[in-house]
Amino acid sequence: MLMTSLRDAASSRLPGVLAVLFAVVGVLPFVLLGMHAHPSADDWYMAADTLEKGFVKANVDYYNTTTGRFTSSAFLFMNPILLSFGAFKCYSVCLVLGLVASARWAVGAWFSDQSRSWKWAAALLGVTLFLWGMASTAQGFYWGTGSSGYMLPAVISLVMAALVGRRSLEPAWRPSVMRLVIIGLLAVLATGCTEVAMALLLLHALAWNALFLWRNRSLSKPLAVMLLAIVLGVALVMLSPGNANRSSLYSNGVNHVLPASLALTLKLGVQHIGSWLVHVPFVPFSLIALSAWPVSWIVSRKQSLELIVLALLLMAGGVFGAFFLGAWSMGAALPLRAVNLILFFFIIDWWVLLAGLAGLLRSLDLRLPRPRVLFSVGVFLLLGMAVVFPANNVRNAWRDLVSGEALRYDLQSSWRHEYIRSSTEAEVRVPPLIARPSTLFFNDLTPDPTDWRNTGCARFFHKHSVSF
Repeated sequence: MLMTSLRDAASSRLPGVLAVLFAVVGVLPFVLLGMHAHPSADDWYMAADTLEKGFVKANVDYYNTTTGRFTSSAFLFMNPILLSFGAFKCYSVCLVLGLVASARWAVGAWFSDQSRSWKWAAALLGVTLFLWGMASTAQGFYWGTGSSGYMLPAVISLVMAALVGRRSLEPAWRPSVMRLVIIGLLAVLATGCTEVAMALLLLHALAWNALFLWRNRSLSKPLAVMLLAIVLGVALVMLSPGNANRSSLYSNGVNHVLPASLALTLKLGVQHIGSWLVHVPFVPFSLIALSAWPVSWIVSRKQSLELIVLALLLMAGGVFGAFFLGAWSMGAALPLRAVNLILFFFIIDWWVLLAGLAGLLRSLDLRLPRPRVLFSVGVFLLLGMAVVFPANNVRNAWRDLVSGEALRYDLQSSWRHEYIRSSTEAEVRVPPLIARPSTLFFNDLTPDPTDWRNTGCARFFHKHSVSF
């Protein structure tokens, strides 16, 4: 009796212990890397535009001449480096923490009857999986342009998921007008971050509205508001004069050629899905999730099959649809920062798939054999792979921190910025960065003083030119 009580007590504390473990192993290094972050590439000239034109005119000119991305551009024109480089570091740290906090909020809204430790464990498990498989953490968190266009909509999407919650699938739920207004505003803002976010959000909003309509033969008010707001955001982006100008920059034998675009889409989609399923630990993640899935999760067999079909359609549609967007408009693969966002939604949809599988197992009155053993095996595999598996960002992040490469990058960048600022010369020459940590470094200046990266940096520091 005593041993049974001790075992049950240990089991009840396991999600909490697991949450702390995942936070330390999987999330902490990316928070610490943010303390060494520095701006690069577009960050320079967009901050310089604000200094020279003012915030409002810079945004209006950008919308009319360059792109319809009104949310991400607005953020970039008030870039943290306008305050200080320390503010940029704080932003990078807050972005990682914001991803964790919004994931925890969303998990709590969809699994409100679970314990606090279970919610934290689920949120950190999902965030760790995403951090592990990101195509580029440097472009995702530590470069202003990449983060505002692609990570910001991910965080906003989680906040929207938290605001609608599982109650949005209940016909009787009547949210307040204020909540609906906030959901609508967030949907517009997320859509205005980038075209990839716009397409993925539209796909998911359509799918969830269709599911609700299929089940209830009526519309869900919060989901319908979200969909209409996304359509409004799409219109603001697509009707921008700058959007047409951006499309004209690409000309090759693939973009706007349907057979070639479809062929490139198929190749990229299969390649990335295969890579994720091999190199990202979806199997141990699924073992942990299914073995610890809430006992209170009771759905019918029909509803479980609906979730499974919905998840598979969203995963396929999200991946191939997003890559088709790049193939059709650019005739090339999407940049790594965009692949980050595609993986983010793929993981969200994987959660939906697991929810359907868990419900199906229970509707068939099937039980996982020795779920505690599967849970322990999954945790052991996940943490073990983080240590020994070479192709993962968690291990690389720890390596960049422990080896001192991230610190050296920080010190070299800080020295160079101070040198340019304090130089009395109009044409400044600086050494290239030697330290280039893979999880943190995105881009450097060039030897060519007329290169757009160099001219942006020179304008920001009020110099005639900056180069190697």
